[in-house]
Amino acid sequence: MTGFEITRIPEPKLVFAEGQEKKDPRAGLLEHGPCPISEKVDIEVVSVGIVGSSRSISRMEELLRGMRTGIRSKKKRKRWKQNFPGFDSKTGIGIDYQTLDKWKGRIRPDDMRQIEELPDRDDRVDFALKLFNSHISRICSQTPKPDVVFVPIPQRIVDCCSDPNTDTQRIRTETTNFRSQIKITGMKNRTPTQILLPRTLYQEGEDVQEESELAWNLAVGMLYKAREGRPWKLAKLRSRTCYAGISFYKERGDDGETRAALAQVFIEDGRNFVIEGGQVEDISGDDRPGETHLAREDAKRLAENILEQYGQYRDVYPDRFVLHKSSNFLEEEAKGFSNGAEGINEKEFVAIRDNHPFRLFPKTGDNPALRGSLAIPPGRHECYLYTQGYVPEQSVYNGPGTPNPIVIQPHEEYFSQDYRRLCQEILSFTKLDWNSSDFCKHLPVTLSIAESVGDILAEPEASDINLDTHYYYYM
Repeated sequence: MTGFEITRIPEPKLVFAEGQEKKDPRAGLLEHGPCPISEKVDIEVVSVGIVGSSRSISRMEELLRGMRTGIRSKKKRKRWKQNFPGFDSKTGIGIDYQTLDKWKGRIRPDDMRQIEELPDRDDRVDFALKLFNSHISRICSQTPKPDVVFVPIPQRIVDCCSDPNTDTQRIRTETTNFRSQIKITGMKNRTPTQILLPRTLYQEGEDVQEESELAWNLAVGMLYKAREGRPWKLAKLRSRTCYAGISFYKERGDDGETRAALAQVFIEDGRNFVIEGGQVEDISGDDRPGETHLAREDAKRLAENILEQYGQYRDVYPDRFVLHKSSNFLEEEAKGFSNGAEGINEKEFVAIRDNHPFRLFPKTGDNPALRGSLAIPPGRHECYLYTQGYVPEQSVYNGPGTPNPIVIQPHEEYFSQDYRRLCQEILSFTKLDWNSSDFCKHLPVTLSIAESVGDILAEPEASDINLDTHYYYYM
């Protein structure tokens, strides 16, 4: 390891109610409550709709009642597995829920028999989607309508609609993704949705997320979706900086042309939005299999769209423009992004990969490398950042085996030469997935949610509606 610069980036802090700071999202919610959006209330009541069979609706209501009073963890020896404290302004996270009969949509046994009797799986999936989407639309037409609609999928629907060659319980065909279609219906009705598969709902299988963890994550998701705002935000992001993660997807059906999907854009106050980038030309060539790279004009247009949206949110353009991408920036696309950000003082284009053989092993102790460890090799063309590892704040490493670093490779021309600042920001973005209450994720949220967003944008129906830019419709 001769010549390597080894350091550790401090754990980023999060901001909660009344500007209070904590490093752990769960501790922050319990001690201070979520970031307020408007006037402070002791209890935030979330209006909940539910669509499923009588049995799955009953189980969903049972789970919500359990969340109200609290759910104990069954894995007490694992420090990161915490009891869910319940919905209470003093001992819990300060939210509650309500549901009404008019906010429930029941898939009848006769409906499920009709689905099961169809010989073709594609037809079964289409029929099931029509039923679910019809119920969601009806529920969302009520006055008042619910804040969020839960969709606990019945086991019988999974049995007859999922791919028999897989055991994931996910329902998709060559032309249709069940989850994505439900998300689009929620978007049409301006109501976020939350889908639960049977193995999660009924706690079946060895690798299923245990109920206390499920409760934590559902509660955070309910807060984010119902309040249309973030439960927490980052304590330190540089002002007037626009951060964006770029990914790509192929449309389902037709000829499967590649289109750019800008999965997530963040501004320094924590607000975020999704941009759909339109059809692009892939200039990767045969020597770069599995990668997508933009032609100069496509990159220029995409950068202009990002900055235009930023300007609409902030009423001013940024001083700094940071792009994250899972593959290297070719010179042509880097020039295009730069041309699209003409007038921006500082531009940083960063490739982030999640697989590399580099490993750090502490000289003493049984614990693996610390989260936040940063290794910068001689030459400084890339560096290695441990976004997972031993977390001193929790006295635990909760991952399997030896933790892997992510690779940070800035573009040689568009880079400030400040590896530490760049990695501090990337480490911060691993704590900003509001679909989870986990302490952190492996990849920054600028890239980690790209696949789920791309799946939705890939649906042919997505081009027929006015897509909402807020991430809570996609998660």
